Amino acid sequence: MNEADAHPYAGLNILDLSQGIAGPYCAAQFAQRGASVIKVEPPAGDWIRLMGGGREGMSALAVVNNLGKRSICIDATLAEGRALILKLAQRADVLMENFRPGVMAKLGLDYAALAASHPRLIYLSISGFGDSGPYAHKPATDSVLQAMSGMAQLNRDAAGTPRRFGIMVPDTATALYAAQCVSAALYARDAKAAGGGRGRHIRVSLAECCAAFQAGPILDDFLFAGQYKPPITVPAGVFATRDGHIVLATLREAMWQGLCRALAREDWLSEPRYASAELHQRAGEEINRAVAAIVAGRESGAWAALFEQHDVLYAQVQDYAALRADPQMRHMGYFGETEQQPYGKLPLPQAPGSARAQTLPAAPRAGEHTREILGELGLGAGEIDAMARTGLISHLAAVAE
Repeated sequence: MNEADAHPYAGLNILDLSQGIAGPYCAAQFAQRGASVIKVEPPAGDWIRLMGGGREGMSALAVVNNLGKRSICIDATLAEGRALILKLAQRADVLMENFRPGVMAKLGLDYAALAASHPRLIYLSISGFGDSGPYAHKPATDSVLQAMSGMAQLNRDAAGTPRRFGIMVPDTATALYAAQCVSAALYARDAKAAGGGRGRHIRVSLAECCAAFQAGPILDDFLFAGQYKPPITVPAGVFATRDGHIVLATLREAMWQGLCRALAREDWLSEPRYASAELHQRAGEEINRAVAAIVAGRESGAWAALFEQHDVLYAQVQDYAALRADPQMRHMGYFGETEQQPYGKLPLPQAPGSARAQTLPAAPRAGEHTREILGELGLGAGEIDAMARTGLISHLAAVAE
């Protein structure tokens, strides 16, 4: 793969003012594809650096959401700090922020203020619920969005108790939708460059992204409100084996026939109550119970061999360590490594569709590149040191010295 294919966003400058997950992960998608991303953090660093443990402000989420960026710490509550951010924004193709509606306007860094002198700027604002309405200023977290969007209800347990998914679905989905919006805006701007292509203000909320991400279940809920809703496939679900768990599904009649043979229940093939996919669905609970009783009698490996033989759709349930060691994942090079302070080598998934680099770019510590970035703005060492003494900026180089 040549350089243009491996780093299609080379030459693109992004100013990432966001914190947490949705905005930073969106910016990281561009960084891993060659964009130059400057992450602006407050003097204490992005709050995600303190979430979930870790060393020296490098939690797992801080690493994953900031791969390939450079970090500068600026106190934006000070006029001088806002002036520095404004200088950085003038050099950017894209600015990303995820503060509550109105915050950027109070800082004088909103789209209207910046676009007046930088009309080609793509400006991304990520909010919890949108920039107006009764929830506009309501705090939005992953758990809040999973609850209000129906996601926790969709994931309810057998007793009907809603459950939060164990990963940050609202933030991650929003980051990916937002990256698509930014890419489309860049294409539209540059495709019209000959005619003076302009930037635009993109507004994306976690709430709308959670709804879009669940479009299928939401439509199902509407179509079958108050009615019997057939399962998509029978059997389906997670079944306990003698030494683990396995997932089964049948999407076509041939798969159903293969499953019956693998389970040594060829008699089900002539059972009138199971004679069609619709009848399978009607008898779903009965079939799932019967399958569960049979599968519990053997080890996962034994079932895997039988299911492979009969072309049954299945997967053994794996943890993350098993996923990293999985032969298919290793063959395709889906994991790489990053040399990450303060840990050393860390295994990380590659960006989907990207070149398979053996060594992935690391994430920065808070303020790691403050001196370097300010030097690029034309500031001298004496000026930078004076800013550090007043608390306007912070940088690790000053600590090391």
